[in-house]
Amino acid sequence: MATRSLILREKEEGEYEALYCHSDGYLTHNGAILLDHYSERERVDELFKRGDLSYLAPIMDPEKTKYHSYENPCSNVCVFYGRDRGYSAEDTAPFKCTLEEIDRDPLIEYAYIFDKNNTWKYFEVGDLKKDGLKSLETSLDNLFKGWGFPRPIGMYGWYSNKEIELFKTRYDNFNKDQTQDQEQIAEITKT
Repeated sequence: MATRSLILREKEEGEYEALYCHSDGYLTHNGAILLDHYSERERVDELFKRGDLSYLAPIMDPEKTKYHSYENPCSNVCVFYGRDRGYSAEDTAPFKCTLEEIDRDPLIEYAYIFDKNNTWKYFEVGDLKKDGLKSLETSLDNLFKGWGFPRPIGMYGWYSNKEIELFKTRYDNFNKDQTQDQEQIAEITKT
């Protein structure tokens, strides 16, 4: 089952354009990718030129020498409904909407908003009135902090409890090794 999301860009105060993204709309995938790879206005505008997505990834276009399609996607490359699945430009074009309309959509779980200040915000659909727009960066950082380690840049996906424990153990071991190294260096430099 897909976690559907919308990616919006603010045009004027209270006016938005949206793209649909069918898969992996949760914070630790689409949210983190948007934050890490689509935080400049030009990149967001390029994403919107390509239309609705099946799958968001860090790279928009495959290498010219590589075959890329919905059935055979290149690693880390977006899959667009138009380019990669043959849908018409009209059917996959960005659409105008309000946040209140999105908040009532029963098929969408997350809405990501690139605002006029070039900052990513988001809300979980159905919670806009209660929670308002939240900072994507702060929410991701707090999520990972709650798991016991900082957000890893470049890692995107849904993490099981077992994976979270593995990441935490690796982080704890890394910090332990760093502390021991610093203690050894301090001891050596005393003399």
